[in-house]
Formats: sequence, C-alpha cells, structure tokens
Amino acid sequence: MQSINLHIKNFPPEINLEPNQADQYWDQVGRSIETNNIRISIPNHNQTLKLDIRGYGPILAQHTTFRMDPSNSHSMSKSSPTALRSLIWEGSIPISFVLEPSELPPGSDRGVEAFYTSAPRMSYLSLLVPIVKSNLIGLCLDDNALFTLKEENIWFEHAPSKVALKWHWPIGLIYDTLLASLPASSLGLPLQVTVHLNPVTADKGLLPNAVSVCREAFMSQVSRRSSMRNISNMREIRSAQLITQVKEADFVRWGSTRRVTNLRQREAESLWEGLVEHDFDKFWLVASKLIPIPPSPSSLHSAPMTPAQPTNSSIDRMPDGNGVRNVPMRIYLPDNIPVMQVQSGPVDENGRRVTLGAALADLAPSLFPEPSSTSKRRLARAFIQGVQVPLETELGWLGAVMCCADGWVAVVIHLGR
Repeated sequence: MQSINLHIKNFPPEINLEPNQADQYWDQVGRSIETNNIRISIPNHNQTLKLDIRGYGPILAQHTTFRMDPSNSHSMSKSSPTALRSLIWEGSIPISFVLEPSELPPGSDRGVEAFYTSAPRMSYLSLLVPIVKSNLIGLCLDDNALFTLKEENIWFEHAPSKVALKWHWPIGLIYDTLLASLPASSLGLPLQVTVHLNPVTADKGLLPNAVSVCREAFMSQVSRRSSMRNISNMREIRSAQLITQVKEADFVRWGSTRRVTNLRQREAESLWEGLVEHDFDKFWLVASKLIPIPPSPSSLHSAPMTPAQPTNSSIDRMPDGNGVRNVPMRIYLPDNIPVMQVQSGPVDENGRRVTLGAALADLAPSLFPEPSSTSKRRLARAFIQGVQVPLETELGWLGAVMCCADGWVAVVIHLGR
C-alpha cells in the first residue's frame, strides 16, 4: 500500500512542536490546512505536482508538505487511483459571503456582516445557496421578505473585481480562472463573494437560473424518466446540466454515450447525490464505470496502443487512461477569452503517449512552443485542479485522475513563466 506522509519543515516558533508531534497536530486541524507545498509524485515521472489545496490553517502555510512514497512503483496501480482522486476530491476553497446592501429590503437586519465557509473545489455555488440562506440571508431578512425571495434570483459576484461568478462552473475552477485573470492583490483567501438578491442584469453575461436555461439539457434525459419533473430550483437545474456534461465527456472519451445511458436511474442519481453530499465513495462508485483507471506501469511501457473502440463487448470492461479515444479537455484562458474545447487522443498514430505540453503546443504554439524549439521560451503555465502541472504529464493519466466531476479536464492557463 502507498503511504501519504506529513512532513513539517521550518515550523514557526510560536507552534513549538517537535517533528514527531506532527501527526498529533494534524489530527487537531483535520482538513483545515492552508499550504502551497502539497506534492504528489506522478507514476514513472521524476517531476512532482504542486497541489494548491487551501483551507483555514494559515499557521501551517508554507510549512507543510505531503509526499507519496514512490519506492514501490509497481504497487501504485491499485493504491494510487483512490489516493490521488481522494486528494483532488478533498480540495477546498474558503469563502466569505456578504450581502449586497443596496438590495436588502426595508426592515432587514444589517448587523450581520458575513458568513464564512469552506466549499469543496468540486462543488458548485448553486449547491451552497441553502446554507447561505440559512446562515446569512435568513439572519438579515424578516420572515415575509424571506418567504417571497425567489431562489433563482440569487447570484454571486467576486466582491473586489465585480466579476459575476458562473453558477455552472465548479468552485475550484472559478477560483483558478480568477487567479489567472486578476492581479494577485485583488484575490486572496478567503474568496470574497457578494450575494445578490435581485435578478442578474444582462450585462453581467451570466446565464439566468431559470428552467429555460437547462430545458435542452434536461430533455435529453426525459426518455429515461417516468415523467417530466418540474425543475424549480438551482440544484435541479445544476443536476440536469451536470448529467448532460457527463454525457458529452463520455462521447468524447469513448465515441459513444452508452456507458452513461446504460447506468440505472438510481446510479445516475447517486452520481449527483455523491457530489451534493460531498461523498467520495458514493460518487466514485458510479463514476468508476465512466472514467478510466490511470495507466499502470506495465501498460506505460507496452507496445504501441490504439484507442478503444466502443463495441458492445467492451462496454463492461474499463480500459486504462491510454485506451480511450480522446481525453475530454477544456482550456480556460485569461480575460474572458472563450473556452476552447479540445479533443486529443492519449496516444498518437505511432503509439507514443501524448503529453499535456504536446497538446498545448498544437493548440497555442506561441505560448507553449515545442520542447525542441531552442529559439522560443514558454510564455505560460498550465493549472489543473489548482495544480501547476508539469507539461511532461501524460494526457491519459490526467483524464483518469484530475478531471472534474463532469468528466472534463479543465486546464487553466496562466500567462507568464
């Protein structure tokens, strides 16, 4: 079994703990940790991933590292997928919510300043509406105003920059794209979010939280349900939208959506419930039927491969990440440049494994020149799940381990070396 060890370095004097007391202190702070020094080794690579998982433990900032022991690489095929996926799953973003004062109705209590929480990177802002209503809105509005408040009118905005936050993007992706586009001075932790109670205006470029927005997405699932349900809140809108994103990723990955459509209705519901409840086991019990396993050490050195074809006999078998047709990948550039959807196979026509750097060089050669180019320097960096990923990392591995809950690998580009 692989072990994940906690290493404390340069402990600040005010903590006054010996290194052998690290485990005890870790038990006390739990997952409330803030650090830029979490590192995970990549199978058969010398590089390490720098995992930006931040929470509420500033006392440990810059003083803690995790290292996965790579001494027995052949054991990673069984233990690594769950361990790595779990670390990605447990990433969180601390958020401070404040109400827009100009939108508070008469008689509101303006003494409540803010509500603080730590939200999973994999989750969505729409899923936080109930706790924001209970812990912030409900404390400020009187009973009548709270009763008449329409949940679909609630929307969120990054307080310092006035950037409207997309409710259909994962929270971690929202933070990463803000980090890529805004000056560091305007984006700290916790993430400062303004809660609006009035309907969003068209100039914000935000999709309205209404039935019409997700009607097309929902209709694709009607045939699998006994009857049309009335989608009346943001959670149900997000659920329908997620299922459609999962189907799109499944088609890109396998050339067919049969792995999704073959799910029983209860399994499809469990996929969504696992995300809502932040239940890793419930989510991956179903997701493991859709998302391939990471390439094993033996397959990494095997003979040239060809992508798996979606035959009936192969539907129940799960190839590794190098056996898919394409890796579902979306590229997010700074300054509101339209999102680019990329379909790149994990192996090329010669059977060589395709790296993230090679895929980005094909897409944006001016930012990511080929490694063989001696006259050009790389002008950007790639982040996935808050991690600055080495460009030598293989697409098959990324697609199996670091995708979002909808199955897409979200690559956020930061300009600058």
